[in-house]
Amino acid sequence: MQQASEERIKKANALIEELSEKDFLKLRRSLGVGLYLFNLLRDSIEPSYLELLKDFDRLTFEKKKGILKLIKDRLEKPTASLDVDFSKVEKKPLSAFFSSIENLRVLDEKEKKLLKAWGIKTLYDALWFAPLRYEDRRLNSCIKTTKPGEKVALKLRVVNTGFNPEEKYPAFIECEDGTDRLFLRFRYKDQRPLYSFRKGQEIVAYGRLKEFKGEKYMVHPQILKEGEAGRILPFYYIRVDGELKRLSAKSRHERIRTVLSKLAELSKYMPEYLPEELLKEQSFPPIAESLYLLHKPAGFSEDALNSFSTPFQKRLIYEELLLFHLALQIRKREVISQPAVALESAPASIEEFTKSLPFKLTQAQRRVLEEICKDISQPRPMNRLLQGDVGSGKTVVAMAVAYAFAMEGYQSAIMVPTEILASQHYENFKRFLEPLGIRVGLLTGSVKGALRDSLLLHTERGNLHILVGTHALFQEGVQFNRLAFVVIDEQHRFGVMQRKLLLEKGKGFYPHCLVMSATPIPRTLALSLYGDLDLSTIDQMPVGRKPVITHLVFEKDMDMVLGAVEREISAGNKVYVIYPLIEESERLQLKSAVEEYKRWQKLFPNRRVLLLHGRLKDEEKRKVMEELRREGHILVSTTVVEVGVDVPEATLMIVESAHRFGLSQIHQLRGRVGRSERQSYCYLVVPEELKRDRETMERLKVLVRSTDGFEIAEEDLKLRGPGELLGESQSGYFGFMVANLARAQDRRLLELAQEGAKKLLSISPKLDSFKYLKNLLHHRYGDRMDLSYIA
Repeated sequence: MQQASEERIKKANALIEELSEKDFLKLRRSLGVGLYLFNLLRDSIEPSYLELLKDFDRLTFEKKKGILKLIKDRLEKPTASLDVDFSKVEKKPLSAFFSSIENLRVLDEKEKKLLKAWGIKTLYDALWFAPLRYEDRRLNSCIKTTKPGEKVALKLRVVNTGFNPEEKYPAFIECEDGTDRLFLRFRYKDQRPLYSFRKGQEIVAYGRLKEFKGEKYMVHPQILKEGEAGRILPFYYIRVDGELKRLSAKSRHERIRTVLSKLAELSKYMPEYLPEELLKEQSFPPIAESLYLLHKPAGFSEDALNSFSTPFQKRLIYEELLLFHLALQIRKREVISQPAVALESAPASIEEFTKSLPFKLTQAQRRVLEEICKDISQPRPMNRLLQGDVGSGKTVVAMAVAYAFAMEGYQSAIMVPTEILASQHYENFKRFLEPLGIRVGLLTGSVKGALRDSLLLHTERGNLHILVGTHALFQEGVQFNRLAFVVIDEQHRFGVMQRKLLLEKGKGFYPHCLVMSATPIPRTLALSLYGDLDLSTIDQMPVGRKPVITHLVFEKDMDMVLGAVEREISAGNKVYVIYPLIEESERLQLKSAVEEYKRWQKLFPNRRVLLLHGRLKDEEKRKVMEELRREGHILVSTTVVEVGVDVPEATLMIVESAHRFGLSQIHQLRGRVGRSERQSYCYLVVPEELKRDRETMERLKVLVRSTDGFEIAEEDLKLRGPGELLGESQSGYFGFMVANLARAQDRRLLELAQEGAKKLLSISPKLDSFKYLKNLLHHRYGDRMDLSYIA
């Protein structure tokens, strides 16, 4: 087959050579050339070239010449393929790829320094340092066959240059390539930048082709230098504080590209570690080939590469998700194998507690408590994720369970992400549990001196039943007497749920663990992401809670909003005003909390206006919230209030620049009002120009019509992907380098990987039958998820 294709290419080349002689003299007299070449090359070149040959015989002589030159150029370049048959290369042990960058003789000191600056420590890290996007600068297209909207590199001849000050893009270069004309348009202030282009000059332009009223053009394309065209370029981004930052300087891109391209050559020595039947089942290429193509892609379109849908990218995504699930499932088995306290009378204690409450629990809360009771009555640790909408009553469930442990002489630790929330939980736990004889303590970074010493002493002696706090709870000096139950906010699950840490606190028993999440994640995604946890959901709101009425308004209607503020304050209620930034951002032209705080003070000179943002110290934040509860009227804030702040008198929330927030984030914010039986309102304020942005308006209207966090989460998932639900740095959070759960394809692969992990562990529970895979799992997750169980 290959031989036949080569024969046809030879014939086509010979014909084009013959037709080109004597300034294409024979071409003038020949008929059916396009059809003949089409049939010769139909299996040998890209569809874009074949399209040209279909129309060839109807075109003008000049266009025919241009097309034959293009086809000739294309046939002179070999079809993209791997240079080496990777299956025939002798493989090295996998451990060789975990060795330090320092040991690589193919790199000089400058190159090693560059990689270390990027956080790349081993050869394995370097090979998995995935580009975030690609640009296809191969010259395998022409003006005629490029569809509007496509990004391409085109070899062009300059026909003319000009300048028209009346146009939006006044400077232009008129070009052609033998198949059609194209205008390169620029927003230059005068003609000077065009002086370097002369009639007849050959250039390569890379950009997105557009079309208007039959005219094809590109806006500010890159004019590529020699060496920049003819290949697919990977673009790398660096992660800083969990966020991706692109490289500014072109030279830096080229340097990192050169180094990683050099190291990609070493991928051919990597042994395969996924089982052969799994690779066949999923039609995945080998690891050596996949890692090579990650940095030196060949034979794929730019769209396929940038949607990460090529076979080699899918293999790498699947592999990452498979390792993640193996780690989760091994961790779950390990936890279940540990001894835990089994409560004898949990149901009776919980019933006793619920009777003491001044309100009735919902059916959903009761169902969840039954699920938890079954867990904590067993001598193995509970490991459960409790999901519930904002204000659905998760904290009361945690209180009931902590009470059951206290009644049998055991201690509980309640860990939350912020000091404000810790103080609030402490007050609530005290209010409901101290009358029942349960002693509650508060430990945060702000608790110091004699008070801290006393607290630690009573915790160690077992005099305190419940200790509420921030991550300070798990510091070395904190010793529990009989810790048996831990409640953790989801943001801390990787940092805190390490076996040794918890076992040390549990004095030989593994504490039962409840991870609470106020971000409703759709069930399928939650089950995949939190595969080591059992899932409980509170899907019902407390009786008497009125849904928050939400309005979407434009900035020009602000007088109506100010009227609502005055009305609520006069009725004895309080108001939140939320901004996306602390200080003014010129780049985004967003309003900032600090600037707007001054404006709100002027608008309501007789009211107490307060300011809260993330840069305030924890003690300052606590004081602001205390002041709001006592005598404040309006709180101007950033999203700090998103997490758990509870002021029952707050009945009105205004979210400025609402289009800059995710739906789930606004829903979290909105949950700070409507925490009593009073009717509450939320105004989403957006600039007037968004009227024309149908997509954004439709997205925000979801919040107007729905107050169901799970429905909103599903919408967010469809519209923006789970980055919104899980926090922007979700890929870094879960340790992914290629996988990105914002892509629907990757979410499908996540479910496949979960099944794959179960299958592998059913064959070999400690992965002893898959030596290299086990080694790799330790390298990726050993420390982070403490997998010493299978070491």
